[in-house]
Amino acid sequence: MIDIDEFEAEVDAFLGSRYRPRDPDSDDERADTISRTPDGHDALVDRARELQRALAAAGLSGVELPVEYGGRGLDRRYAKVIEHALRRYDAPSLRPLGIGMHLAAATLIASGSHEHKQRYLPPLIRADEQWCQLFSEPDAGSDLVSLRCRAVRDGDEWVIDGQKVWSSYAANAHFGLLLARTDPEAPTPHVGITMFILPMDTPGVVVRPLVDIAGGRHFNEVFLDGVRVNDDAVIGEVNKGWGVSQGTLGGERSGYMGGSGGGRRRRQVVKAACIAGAMDSPVVRQRMMEVVTAERILELVRDRFVGGVLAGANPAAGSMMKLAAGTLEQRCSELIAGITGAAGQAWDPNDRDGDIVSHDLNATRQARIAGGTHEIQRNLLAERVLGLPRDPK
Repeated sequence: MIDIDEFEAEVDAFLGSRYRPRDPDSDDERADTISRTPDGHDALVDRARELQRALAAAGLSGVELPVEYGGRGLDRRYAKVIEHALRRYDAPSLRPLGIGMHLAAATLIASGSHEHKQRYLPPLIRADEQWCQLFSEPDAGSDLVSLRCRAVRDGDEWVIDGQKVWSSYAANAHFGLLLARTDPEAPTPHVGITMFILPMDTPGVVVRPLVDIAGGRHFNEVFLDGVRVNDDAVIGEVNKGWGVSQGTLGGERSGYMGGSGGGRRRRQVVKAACIAGAMDSPVVRQRMMEVVTAERILELVRDRFVGGVLAGANPAAGSMMKLAAGTLEQRCSELIAGITGAAGQAWDPNDRDGDIVSHDLNATRQARIAGGTHEIQRNLLAERVLGLPRDPK
């Protein structure tokens, strides 16, 4: 295995030859995660794909995945080196590809067949194919087990009908991880659900983009009308997809949604306080330190959680990461809005970053909802981690 210091030098050489070092006081990630036009959204996705293809060509994409499936077989420490290095350079955000790299890859490794891994992991690593997640429905979001999308066996095929919603980047995806009910007569709702690999260009699949409160365009609703997939599209076992999905959701809550921004929130609150001349306020300084502390704790807990999952820890513990990250995002946006006051809601139209306070205040509302509401996450922690009794129905 390559020495970690040598690997870090390899990553820095790669990024340093292509991008400028990022201003440590800048609002990093903003330029590559916010777009209010369809063309701008697609440009963000294209830049992410371009970067990941270059990383893959240099052997720096999916490094923690097995060598036989296109990775380098390295441990989590090496993936963290890349994550931290990307924040130090003015490189595009890879978030549009995160569902594939963080969720689909982990699901295929844990529950997919050898053929699944051979077919789907190498092009995923190279950004030749993008993935989305087709779990939530109009009446089954946080209460996902009540999903109604159905798949009925027809010979060697499955016929799928239903609707999904809040499917991030579905309009750009080639494949989706789809949950459908395959046994409506099962004794409990958790039984009788199956996970499928759905090619998004299959006849009967219709994707309609949604615009969120902050103007973002990554959400979509997906309609499935008589969609046919082969039996080899099943991940894991038929009627046991709920267990497969728990690994996917654990990865979502701990990594894709529960990650930390490498000090991004600290930089934002300090910048806001400096601009507003509020650094001398003991109240502001105290609240700033609360954000700094919470962000650092989140980073440390995430590292311990990822190590625990690899050792077989309870994946429901990812709910703790989701709770901490969502609370931090909302608390930080509210603090910045309070520091900037009216200036945060009325800005110079020539100021490219003038609307960031208003945008973040709106955008972070979803932090307590997306991926399962905070109330649902607390229930999961209480029942599956602490072993407390379920609430009476």
